[in-house]
Amino acid sequence: MAANFWSSTQCHTWLLSPGTTLKARAEDLKYASAIDVAALCAWCLNTISDLCVRLGAQQRVIATACMYFQRFYVKNSYVTTDPIVVLVTCVYLASKVEEAPIRIRIVCAEASKMMNERGYREMPNHVPLLAEMEYCLLEELEFDLVVFHIYHLLPNLCEVCLNACKISSQHSDTKDVMASLLQMAWYIANDMYRTHLPLEHPPYVLAVACVYLALSISPTLRESLKAKFHGAFDEASPDSDTIKFLASFNVSLPIVTRVIQDMLSQYQLWHTLAHPSSGSSLLTDHKTLLRRMYRMREDRCRAMQA
Repeated sequence: MAANFWSSTQCHTWLLSPGTTLKARAEDLKYASAIDVAALCAWCLNTISDLCVRLGAQQRVIATACMYFQRFYVKNSYVTTDPIVVLVTCVYLASKVEEAPIRIRIVCAEASKMMNERGYREMPNHVPLLAEMEYCLLEELEFDLVVFHIYHLLPNLCEVCLNACKISSQHSDTKDVMASLLQMAWYIANDMYRTHLPLEHPPYVLAVACVYLALSISPTLRESLKAKFHGAFDEASPDSDTIKFLASFNVSLPIVTRVIQDMLSQYQLWHTLAHPSSGSSLLTDHKTLLRRMYRMREDRCRAMQA
C-alpha cells in the first residue's frame, strides 16, 4: 500500500491518457449510438450513488466505487458483461476498502430491491454471484485498490484561494464564505467522479479545477463575495485574483483549463440526456434505458450468430 499518491499504483498504472476511455467503448459503439452509451455509463454511475445512499455509505465509498467501475470498463465492454452486477460488486468492494464494510447479504438484498423497483428483473438476491464477481473485479483491477481522492485537498485549497483574493481571515463573514466555497467545490468533486476525469488526471489537478469552477459557476457565491468584501473583492478581482491563485501552484494551467472545459462539457451532456428531444429523460427513465441495454446485447448476439 502506497503512503502517498506519487508512489501509488494510481499514479503509475491508472493515470490513463486522454481518449483511452473512448477507445474502450469501441465494441459498445458497434451496437448502440454514442448518446446511448453515454447515457448507460451516466446511469450506472448514478445508480452507484443511489445504492450507496440507500445503504448509508459515506461519500468516499461512492467515489471509490465509481473509480472501480470505470477502471473495470476500461478493459471490458457493456455488451459482454452485466454492468448492474458489476456496479453492485464495486459498491461492496469499495465499502471494505474504505473501512466502512457492509455485509454482503445487506448489499445484495438492497440492490435487488432497488433494481426491481426500476424494472430490472435479472438482479437476484444471490450472495454467491456477488462473491464470485468480486474475484473477477479484483483481477481486472489488478488488485490495485487504494484510491487517492480529491476531498482532503479541498479545505486547504479553499482557504488559500480566499487568501489569494485578499480576503482577511479576521473578517467576521470569512467563515461563511469559506463554508459556501467548500460546499460548492465539494459538490463539483462529487460530479467529477461520475466522469472519466479521475482516470486521466491526478487528484490535486482536479481539486484546483473544482475550486476554480466553484468560484466561476456559482453566481450566489460570487455575489456574496462582492457584497461582503467590497474593497477586497471588487468587480474585476475574481477572475484576475483566481488566475494568480492558480499560477501560484506548480500545476499546468493548460491541463487545468482542459479539465474545466471537459467538466463543463459533461454538464452539458447530462443536461442533454436529462432533457432529450424525445421528452423522456435517459437518466431517470429506468425502463427505457434497460430496454436499450437489452437491445445492445441482442444485437451483439445476432451479429455473432451471423
